[in-house]
Amino acid sequence: MTMDANNRSHRPAGLPQGVAGTFDTTVSGVDDADVAPPMGAGAVSNAEACVNLAKRRTIDLLWKTASIEVRGLTFPDTRDVFKGITPGDARARDVMVLNNLKHAWQFLFDNTDWPVDWQYLSEYNRLVGDGLEPSPGRLRNDMVTIGGTRYVPPVPSYDGVRDQIGKDLGLDDPEDRALNLFASISRGQWFSNGNKRTSAMAANHCLIHDGVGIFALPPERMDDEFRDRLIGFYESDDRGPFIDWLKYHAVGRLVDNGLTSAQKNGDDPIHDDM
Repeated sequence: MTMDANNRSHRPAGLPQGVAGTFDTTVSGVDDADVAPPMGAGAVSNAEACVNLAKRRTIDLLWKTASIEVRGLTFPDTRDVFKGITPGDARARDVMVLNNLKHAWQFLFDNTDWPVDWQYLSEYNRLVGDGLEPSPGRLRNDMVTIGGTRYVPPVPSYDGVRDQIGKDLGLDDPEDRALNLFASISRGQWFSNGNKRTSAMAANHCLIHDGVGIFALPPERMDDEFRDRLIGFYESDDRGPFIDWLKYHAVGRLVDNGLTSAQKNGDDPIHDDM
């Protein structure tokens, strides 16, 4: 439960009526859901501008968020699934991952007026794991192992998770808030499955709510550099280098029209759809 400035209680908005989690396929009369209407100068808040930015980049963000789970996924395949077309060589699970992320992104767009909390994190995990995992949205209550590392995350507690959320969101810098929450969910493995997809949605919720920008991991760096940085963070619990890497490669700032620092400097590609 979240309280607003007038101490009124708030629950996350539900998914759209009709087919849960689907986006409008027409925007301002244009039959392309990856296009948002242009913004007039000073017409919207930074948070609203971030929502519009994310909507313009919907397919790109779906592709990059799904690439955390689905190796070898292409932008054209993502675009096809978004439009309801199943690529001939697509696995059923991969299509479900993408469709679940569509639902999660729509939920985010419906709830950006409110800061993220445990209830939102639980709902993001439920949405990304729907039909894929046995108990999505529930706090993990058993031991798990992580491939590629000797690090074994302890079983989380509700009090510990809420304390960590409060600590992360209490930081002064909005990018630090988003990225530390991403790091906490990933290393803590708060859920049985889908932690990185959940943490990516949480980081986007934070950045969009605060009017900063969007979060997306570069697919070109997922199989080596990101994995190595993540495992190094798991084993050392040293957030500094990992957070710095995320700030450079994964935060697309509104002031730069959604480009990351790595893209601005030519270290990461700018895809044609951007």
